[in-house]
Amino acid sequence: MSEQTPDNEMLFGQFLVKEGIVTETDVVEALNIQKTRTTQIGQLALKNNMLTMQKIFAILNAQVNSTERFGEIAVKLGFLSKESVDVLLKIQKENRPPIGEILVELKKIDRSTLEHMLNKFRQ
Repeated sequence: MSEQTPDNEMLFGQFLVKEGIVTETDVVEALNIQKTRTTQIGQLALKNNMLTMQKIFAILNAQVNSTERFGEIAVKLGFLSKESVDVLLKIQKENRPPIGEILVELKKIDRSTLEHMLNKFRQ
């Protein structure tokens, strides 16, 4: 069951807080878990033979003194096209565990309430 929104999956978490189903602390905990379970762009690029380890290390080294994201630096260095980064970001988003599923796993919400709230959220 998907709970993704066009650009910001956190909106569903905010909705659950607004409805009094979970607390902000619950959502932050779930988002932190989600972040640790989301495959990094560099790993996806390596897996899809779009970057070598040498290029990944070059990007990571450039990122140390920068506020730019991995994909932005990869494009700037000429290692990836903007279109390739967009593809990687799409793959990353499609494989990110949904916040609602993590909240169920944490026992902050039960499955039937999740399904009911997803239906309400989509309306």
